[in-house]
Amino acid sequence: MNKAKAHSKGAAVVAAFDVTGEALLLQLLFVVISVPLVTMLPAAVALQRSFHQVILEDKPGTFRRFMSEFSWAWKRLALAGIATAFLAVVAAFSILFWLSTPGALGTAALCVIIPLCGAAAGLYLALLAAAMEADNETSGRNLWEAALQLVLRRPLPLGGCVIGLATWGVLALRLPTLIPLGSGLVPALLAWLLVRRQVHAKTHIAG
Repeated sequence: MNKAKAHSKGAAVVAAFDVTGEALLLQLLFVVISVPLVTMLPAAVALQRSFHQVILEDKPGTFRRFMSEFSWAWKRLALAGIATAFLAVVAAFSILFWLSTPGALGTAALCVIIPLCGAAAGLYLALLAAAMEADNETSGRNLWEAALQLVLRRPLPLGGCVIGLATWGVLALRLPTLIPLGSGLVPALLAWLLVRRQVHAKTHIAG
């Protein structure tokens, strides 16, 4: 009995290390591919879909799957990725500028910019969640439509995930070492929480 328990615990520890290693490899691939910035959105989608296959379905070939999913995402989201990179840079500089601007004008500007950034973050998480459920034949247009439907269908859970993402962002600003460790995985986990029941049901049916 004791040997069986020890073996079970040992197997659980090995499995935990294996999952952690696969998750960190996905994060590393995301960071490397995202360096040009314009590839960040397709890389995030690739991480999300690879996370589903490698972590949830325990399929082998992490690197191969990530690169395959990145190719899938780039064909559908290349223009959106370029626009996202541009808007992210503009938003960052705008927030920094208005934070350094004293008085009511700076406060009023931030009251407009920050909610817009929150809405963009919500759409980003919804897109990742929709990509997790999408099949290989899904077009870019259908992917965005599914994301918008998710925004309309689950606004409260999505709002909670945005708050979670914002909280992580504040922590990352205070501890920049968190950025290379969780910039892709944290949104992926939050997006998975939005559709975990649907994903679990599909995985169970497929199995």
